[in-house]
Amino acid sequence: MKVTVLMENSAPDGLIGEHGLSFYIEYGGGHYLLDAGECGAVLYNAGKLGVDLAGVEKAALSHGHYDHADGFNAFFAVNRTAPVYARPRITDPEYWEEKEYIGVNPGMLCRHEKRFDLAEGPRDLAPGLHLIPDRVKHEQSLVAETSRGLVVFNSCCHAGVVKILTQLKEQFPPKTIRAVLGGFHLMGKGGVTTLGPAPEKVRAIAAALRDGLEVGAVYTGHCTGGPAYAILKEELGDRLHPLTTGALYEFED
Repeated sequence: MKVTVLMENSAPDGLIGEHGLSFYIEYGGGHYLLDAGECGAVLYNAGKLGVDLAGVEKAALSHGHYDHADGFNAFFAVNRTAPVYARPRITDPEYWEEKEYIGVNPGMLCRHEKRFDLAEGPRDLAPGLHLIPDRVKHEQSLVAETSRGLVVFNSCCHAGVVKILTQLKEQFPPKTIRAVLGGFHLMGKGGVTTLGPAPEKVRAIAAALRDGLEVGAVYTGHCTGGPAYAILKEELGDRLHPLTTGALYEFED
């Protein structure tokens, strides 16, 4: 199993970063896309990284926010067949503090309505590759089974990463959680340079991931924010890895 980060807030020279996420996943001989960032920059990065988006067989949308969904408009221009699996409530309007609209671009949904498969899960993209809804009405995790445990993707973890992983361990006994990849929504109202919860809360999350859930590796960025990442690093050490545009991760099936 290989995972290429096509889009994240940060990027090395030669690639484009934007506030969003997109993962290209090679699993069991198939090619999948989870999220597409907020605009067409995902196409540029894919080209630079040697990723053929036209060959993606199935795609999924983690939740109904623009910075994960609106890049599909560009994806559809190069991929004419892959369906995008999402929960039905992604069409509900979403606002940040009742002021700024942060939902999916309704025009994009209207233009490409037939490309979206909106049904309530759980659903399988392939044998061993599952979409699992969580407690947030429009959010879902992508879970890959490997010989050494589960690899879990949840792009923003609005329901809370500990709650999400606890639910998944109950659904996939006796599987261990080999790795989790995504944002943990720990940034403050001022953006990714600020901290949302109290530092003690972030340390408690780290302890739950390390000791309670025994997660093997944590790959995070995007809405986690820099201050929270620094605290997680203090607690998790070498288990913690930064998500960044262009990163490649491999997990033995």
